[in-house]
Formats: sequence, structure tokens, C-alpha cells
Amino acid sequence: GVTPVYLRCSQGHLEWVYPRGALRVLLRLGASGRDFRGCVKVGSNFGGARIFLEGSRSLVPLFSAEDGAPVQLVRCFLSRGGQAALYVEAATSKTDFTKEVATLTYDLTALPRGGAAYDPTEECRPCTKEEMAHAFCTSDLVTRGIIRSIENRDELDAAQLTVKVTKLLRQSTEDNMAPTSLSLDGESNNVVTDNSDGQVLLNVALHCGARHGTGEFVFMARRKLGDLALSCAPRLEDWVNVVRKINKEGTAHCVLKS
Repeated sequence: GVTPVYLRCSQGHLEWVYPRGALRVLLRLGASGRDFRGCVKVGSNFGGARIFLEGSRSLVPLFSAEDGAPVQLVRCFLSRGGQAALYVEAATSKTDFTKEVATLTYDLTALPRGGAAYDPTEECRPCTKEEMAHAFCTSDLVTRGIIRSIENRDELDAAQLTVKVTKLLRQSTEDNMAPTSLSLDGESNNVVTDNSDGQVLLNVALHCGARHGTGEFVFMARRKLGDLALSCAPRLEDWVNVVRKINKEGTAHCVLKS
């Protein structure tokens, strides 16, 4: 049979052990009713199921182990009427007890109000000073740093920035790292250490054409599907001016630092 699953958080994780039958996973952004862009990434050992997006007339394939795409590729879609339904179907009719686990992580980002369509270039434009201040207060990681390298990861549809950390400004407790002692984490792109030479890996959408810039920047990133996705990256001197101006106005939602 088909088991309904209702999820209302903007981010989440689903794990289905011994897949049999199907799940219909209905995604919404709380009770806001807002349309969103959703993205999912399956676990590295995903097995026993296929994922479809429920369309108006048919199911649209979203993931299958046989689709030829990299397992870690992020797959994205748009909601309709403030919701989207994923149909997770068991890929086998096995009657034995071979353990298979279908895991996926999802992330929902609200679209602009007023019926505006998703614009991929929005991910690429520089942040306004108000957006910088908001990103500083809400990001999972804010750090000063210097770009060491940029690697285009075509198979993941992302560019990966390697940043040398010069001063850690903010970090969420989810990463289990104290700002004064950066810890090694080989499982994800957290801040890592190399002879006390801390660095961080940040993802940027491939279509943004990220380029190497000289000098020191302030990188603001949020955790998305297990990785750190860059939100804003003003030059340090520009950020210092923003901090001075907004702190003087008293309009920030947290204490801004540089």
C-alpha cells in the first residue's frame, strides 16, 4: 500500500528501512502556503526504492539507482499551490529480509511572494547590505577568509570553493565545533584543520560561474543538504562599512562583527 507522510519543516531527513510498497511524502512550508523550490539528496548507500515527483497528470522520475546520474547529485523541483508530493516507491518485491535503507535529505526555499517564478540568477547576484546583515545573523557559518581554489564539480552541478579561514566570526552549534578550536570532520565540508591552517569548503551553484578573487572576504553560508552553501561573500572592507552603518542605525537583529 501507499503510506502518507506529511512534512512541514523547511529542512529534514527521511529514512525508510526495508522499503515495501510506497510512501507519498507531502512537503509544505509550515502553514504559510508559500510556494517553494525544493531540493533532495539521497544517502550514499540509498537502496531499495525509486523517487518520483508527483505531477499534474503523471509521476516524474526524480531518482533511480539506474538513471546514470551521480548518487550525490542534488535534484530540485518547484512546488505547485504551496505543496509538492514525492512518491517514494519500493524498487523490489523481495520477500526475504535483506536490509535495504532508502534515506534522503530535503531542503525547501521559499519563492518570492506575489507569484514570482524561480529565477536561478538570484543565487548569483551580490547581496544588499540588508541581506548581508540578515545572512550574518542567520547563517550556520560566518568567517573571514581568503579563496585558495575553486573547483567546478560538474557531476554535482556545483562549484566548490576552498577558503583559508583567517577569523571565525559565527558558527552554529550543529557543527559541534567551538570557534576557538576548529575540529577535523572528514564526513562533510565542515571547517577542517591542517597543521592549524583551518580551511572550509563552500558550495556555489555551478551556473553562477564563481571566479577567484584576491584579498580577504567575509563568507556567510548555511547548511543545505549536508553541505555549506554560500549565501553572501562581501569583501572585508565593504563588510566593515556595512557593520559600522547598520550598528549605528540599530536595525540589525544581532550584534554584527567584523
